[in-house]
Amino acid sequence: MSRARSLLARLFSRRRTNTHGHERSIYVNTPLPASHTDSLPHYAPNQIRTAKYTVLSFVPKNLLEQFRRAANIYFLFLLILQFIPAVTTGLPGLSALALFTIIALTMIKDGYEDSKRSASDREANRARAVVLGQEWVNVNKAPAHAMRPRGLMRLVGSDSGAGGSVGGAVPGAAPQAVHTRTQPQFDVVRDMDIDGDSWAITEWRHIHVGDIVLLREGDSVPADLVLLGSSDPDGTCFVETKNLDGETNLKSKHAPAATLHMTCPQQLSAFRCIIDAEPPSTLLYSFKGSIQIIDSNDRDPLGVDNLLLRGSVLRNTQWVTGVVVFTGDETKIMMNAGETPSKRSRIERMMNYQVMSQFALLFALCLLSAILGGVYYSRANSFQALFIVPFETSSGKSAPLYGFLTFWTALILYQTVVPISLYVTIEVVKSFQAYFINQDMDMYYAPAERRCVPKSWNLSDDLGQV
Repeated sequence: MSRARSLLARLFSRRRTNTHGHERSIYVNTPLPASHTDSLPHYAPNQIRTAKYTVLSFVPKNLLEQFRRAANIYFLFLLILQFIPAVTTGLPGLSALALFTIIALTMIKDGYEDSKRSASDREANRARAVVLGQEWVNVNKAPAHAMRPRGLMRLVGSDSGAGGSVGGAVPGAAPQAVHTRTQPQFDVVRDMDIDGDSWAITEWRHIHVGDIVLLREGDSVPADLVLLGSSDPDGTCFVETKNLDGETNLKSKHAPAATLHMTCPQQLSAFRCIIDAEPPSTLLYSFKGSIQIIDSNDRDPLGVDNLLLRGSVLRNTQWVTGVVVFTGDETKIMMNAGETPSKRSRIERMMNYQVMSQFALLFALCLLSAILGGVYYSRANSFQALFIVPFETSSGKSAPLYGFLTFWTALILYQTVVPISLYVTIEVVKSFQAYFINQDMDMYYAPAERRCVPKSWNLSDDLGQV
């Protein structure tokens, strides 16, 4: 049962469960104590997924979202009534066709929209970064077999099947630097005038807690890092955090005094320290930790000024180095992003209230028809009844029963009071509107060669409400 519940939780949630609400110790060039080996596989991978659906959850989850509409529930109820011989007025298949058309069109639209999130996720996950590599070993990294998803889980949550974005206009969108610079690493190596063999080029999704990362000006930070050093002799760097908090002014970050002297990969490879960090949290402006230098046994405190957050961009600084402390879903930007919501526009919310008022009118009409039908049936021959209802009773006539069945028959006949074609039209209009927004050259961003991409088609009509 526990495995079944775990599978269902993974099926309907893109976010991995945060099971490590405790402090962590990160060992750099220091043997890992035996007491810490058990916690290694539980560090979140740096691969992120902001798409709402997975391969397995798409159909059930999308159906649940669609039936939040009062009209869809109403049409489904009418379809069920059509299968009752005593009240049906036609072929049930014709009623089912209209409802299935709405559901299918909406499902296609939502699937295409989410596929764009998946593509953006893959782009962010496959963005390249420079880490200290070759001969250097990250002792905090879990064995490959411990991090590999197994069986059905691989299909449910793997990056090959679903994805979405980080930073940018929508929480989790791919950072702008990912689009504007796809190969920053080689310039970094030349700018620092160091031996390229000491560094390894890897993808963001392959970055682990404890890796030492090298960034240059204009690069997006791939994970939450503790700053070790920078091109500035004082260990200062500047970052842009508009992807995190919307602020365009630059913020200064500082390396701990004990690590200022490390300006080459050889020093980083020999430097021994233990970084103690607080549990992952959503607080962007708070961080508590410490760094212990093994050789000198000194311990310096760490604060938010020593932390580079994923999604921020390095500015006005040639290069920086840092140790990864939080990855993937444990980074502050991802913890603040939360689940990708199923947003509804103002028009859709307003339509729900209007449909409810139409239900009241429809109920009144059906009730009036049922009362008049029962009265007319009791006074006239059954073949002259208001509606021909295929039923017989032991007494030959039953006005209350006829009135009851007339109510449900009238509900089917008067169903056009709530126009099903309206929802089909709205879905088609939203699709064309998103297309025209994408093709609008006035919103084309030439430096990155990117068009405007609507992140949520359901909200495009809200632009007319401003």
